[in-house]
Amino acid sequence: MFFRVIPDAASRAVAFETGKVDVLPGGSIENWDVARLMEDEDTCSTGEGWEFLAPHSFMWMNNREGPTSDERFRQAVMYAMDREFVRDVVWNGFGKVATGPVSSRTNFYTDDVTDYSHDPDKARALLDEMGYDGEPVRILPLPYGETWQRWAEAVKQNLQEVGIEVEIDSADVAGWNQKTSEWDYDLAFTYLYQYGDPALGTARNYLEDQIEKGSPWNNVEGYRNPELDAKWAEAAVTLGKEERQKLYTEIQQEIVEDAPVAWLLELEFPTLYDCKVQDLVTTAIGVNDGLRDTWIKQ
Repeated sequence: MFFRVIPDAASRAVAFETGKVDVLPGGSIENWDVARLMEDEDTCSTGEGWEFLAPHSFMWMNNREGPTSDERFRQAVMYAMDREFVRDVVWNGFGKVATGPVSSRTNFYTDDVTDYSHDPDKARALLDEMGYDGEPVRILPLPYGETWQRWAEAVKQNLQEVGIEVEIDSADVAGWNQKTSEWDYDLAFTYLYQYGDPALGTARNYLEDQIEKGSPWNNVEGYRNPELDAKWAEAAVTLGKEERQKLYTEIQQEIVEDAPVAWLLELEFPTLYDCKVQDLVTTAIGVNDGLRDTWIKQ
C-alpha cells in the first residue's frame, strides 16, 4: 500500500482519473468533482465509514459581543439560512440538514427541538424585535477548499436577504486557527466529530469550563449555561439508556432554543475508489482503519 501526498484537490481528482491513485478518502476533492467522478462505470463510492466520527458542521457565533451576543440575532441567522439549498447545490446532495448539536447518526439524538427551517420573515421579525441597526458581521470560512468558500457566499446572500450586513473574512489554515483561537470573528465555519456519544464529541463545544483562549477545538463561541453544564455532567455518568436519553433530549431542546452556534449539515464525505478494490470500508471509521481486510481484484 502506497500513500501519495498531493496537496491540491484538483490534482487529486486528476490522479484518480488517470489511475495514479485507486482510492480518494472522503473529503479529498471538491464536491463537484465527486459527483462527476461517480459517473464513471469503473468508479465505486460509499458514504459508509463515518458512523463513529459523524462530522457535524456549524458556525460558531461569538456570544460575547456585537449582534451575535443577542439570542434573537442568532435565532434569526438560523431562520435566514437555506440549508436545504446548500446541501443540494453546494454539497451536491451529500449530507443531511442538522437539527441541533447532536448528529442523527449518534446515540441519544432527538429531533424534538425548535424547527429552524428556512423562514426569512421570522428572521426579519427577530431582527426588528432586537432593534438590529445594520452593524456588519464577519464570516470566517473554513480554509479547506472552494466548497467552503462557496458555502460562505451562500450564507452571506441568505443573511443579506433579511437585512444583515455581512463581510467575508477569509484566511489560510494558520490564520483561521489564530482568529478562532483568539475569538477574533463574528461567525466562523467549523465542524466537529461526535465519536458515538455526546459526552465524547459534543459536550466540549458547549461547557463553560471548555472556554479557553488559544484553542479552536473547544467552546469557542463562549456559551455559558450553568444549568445545562450540570445536565451534561449528569448525562455523561448516568447509567441506563432511558435516563440518559431523557437528559440529552432536555439538553438538545434547551440548547437549540438558545442557538449559541448555527448548526448546518451532518456532513457526508463519500469515499471514491476503483471498483477493483474490495472490502475497503468494513468498520465505522472507514479508511481511517488499518485496511486489514482490503484486497484488489485481479
